[in-house]
Amino acid sequence: MDRRKIDGISIGANPQEQETVDLIEKTCARAMQLAQEMWGLNPPKNCHMYVMTSWWRFFFRAAPWHWKILLATTFPFWAPRARRMWSYAAGWTQRFGTRTVIGVKPPRILGQSDISIGIRMFVEEKDMSLKLQHVSCHELIHACSAHLHLPMWLNEGIATVTVDRYLGKATIMEDTLELLLDYQPKALPPTYRQLSRMQGKAIVYHTTRAYWLTRYLYEKDPEFLKKVLTKRRCPEEIDLQIAEQMNLESDSFWHQIDQMLVRYF
Repeated sequence: MDRRKIDGISIGANPQEQETVDLIEKTCARAMQLAQEMWGLNPPKNCHMYVMTSWWRFFFRAAPWHWKILLATTFPFWAPRARRMWSYAAGWTQRFGTRTVIGVKPPRILGQSDISIGIRMFVEEKDMSLKLQHVSCHELIHACSAHLHLPMWLNEGIATVTVDRYLGKATIMEDTLELLLDYQPKALPPTYRQLSRMQGKAIVYHTTRAYWLTRYLYEKDPEFLKKVLTKRRCPEEIDLQIAEQMNLESDSFWHQIDQMLVRYF
């Protein structure tokens, strides 16, 4: 496997993936600039990025040696979830202790992914090179915020809003606002583990709600989320700060927010 270092990020790929590595290199500098400019986030330390062509090879290549032992002994417990996610995930970011690792599929495999969920969220993008940049930027923002252990909705929200800025266009379909009104029950956002067990409609709802809320907060006050992201905070503290920012009661915030977002957008 060939390795290259770009903006402090180690990128690993087989020699035949050189074109994909070149596109990732193109993405890195701009994504790091946007992470700092939009959210006050610094480039990740000890970050390794891989062009992944197999979910299990990614984990065993990306993990430090002592983690490989743990992954091998616990394989039956985590492998089914990883295998399930592989079918539709274009990329992912994992933490192994102090190491942050990113995996992105090359364009030829991106084109084979299950789009039954994505087609209900994303504006169609037929250019696979742009799609690769989309995925790379998204996962690089996750890597920049990994040390904060953000709740799922905010982690996905800042990544998706950053991709909009990177590409210079909206990437989430406006039609998803209708789902915000119709979906029941209104509840707290799920964790990543909870989200992975949900059906398609629920995944689309929670992921797009994360986007519209983060976009709303950024458009109303670009400096607000920078302050939230200055240090690690528990989800309850983040909810309280956002409820205060939006002049909503914290105990009913997640039951009111959908209508407010639809009215705004």
